[in-house]
Amino acid sequence: MIRFFLTAVLSVALLAPARAETNELRLGVQRGMTYLVFAVIEHEKMIEKQAAALGIPDLKVTYARFSGGPAMTDALIAGSIDTAATGIPSFLGLWAKGRGRLAVKGLSSYGSVPFGLVTRNPAVKTLADLSDKDRIATPGVKSSTQAILLAMAAEKLYGPGKSDHFDAITVTRGHPDAMAALLGGTEINSHFSIPPYMQAELRAPGVHLVTTTEEILGGTMSSGTIFLTVKFAEENPKVLAAYYAALKESAAYITADPHRAAEAYLAVSGEKTPVAEIEEIIRIPGTTFDVAPHGVMAIAGFLHRTGVIAAEPKDWKDLYLALVHGEPGS
Repeated sequence: MIRFFLTAVLSVALLAPARAETNELRLGVQRGMTYLVFAVIEHEKMIEKQAAALGIPDLKVTYARFSGGPAMTDALIAGSIDTAATGIPSFLGLWAKGRGRLAVKGLSSYGSVPFGLVTRNPAVKTLADLSDKDRIATPGVKSSTQAILLAMAAEKLYGPGKSDHFDAITVTRGHPDAMAALLGGTEINSHFSIPPYMQAELRAPGVHLVTTTEEILGGTMSSGTIFLTVKFAEENPKVLAAYYAALKESAAYITADPHRAAEAYLAVSGEKTPVAEIEEIIRIPGTTFDVAPHGVMAIAGFLHRTGVIAAEPKDWKDLYLALVHGEPGS
């Protein structure tokens, strides 16, 4: 599939008027194990190698790290990054209203890592037990994937029109700060967490798991989506092809050698977690690293039904560049 795409890209490039592609690719990412694919790409310089193979020998790749999706989306709009990699809701919000130079499409997913809501409140066994005395940290109130999942869960529990039930007890915190707050005894006693923070939290006395993404959604959901402006994609086909090839290469690398992938993650992140613990997380059942977008249409349908986005895609392929259409998305 990659070979077919690269051939198509190069054919288009030869027919198009000569135009120099960018010599710097600026990637927006976040911290945590959901971004393992990017850590491996960075550590092994995979994009640079793929670009060199396509005739771009000096491509500079930089990584801007954000604490949440809204800030990353703002950076993409402002033109300070070329691609964003964050939760599906942030992508759908911009896709639904993007026009002209701000028209965006997805490139791919970057895997599915199970995550969920943890709490240190012993009275909270299910989401229905949460009260106005609790505070849940998410990367972004109303906008993050975790916040949207809470809204979907609220609608299931309390009925149509009640999707905002948990909004009043939700606060915005990046995952490292949320973990510090949860374990530090602050008013934030719950966290909709991701690996490796979730695993560290669950090892702490008195912290337990309330629910997971899969329980709320009823199926697999990609950890996030890579998206970019259509303008950038049209102007930089070789750079984009190198990026996509690197994503596929990284996913295969992680699947084949979780131990080396764990070492790469620690080298890039600077975290002090033992490599064996990171490798264990990579091997958790249900964890996959691939480019196929999963669960996008379920979230899009909810966001449209509740008035968050005005436009509704008819198929997941409406949202993504043709590059990934051969994958089993949903």
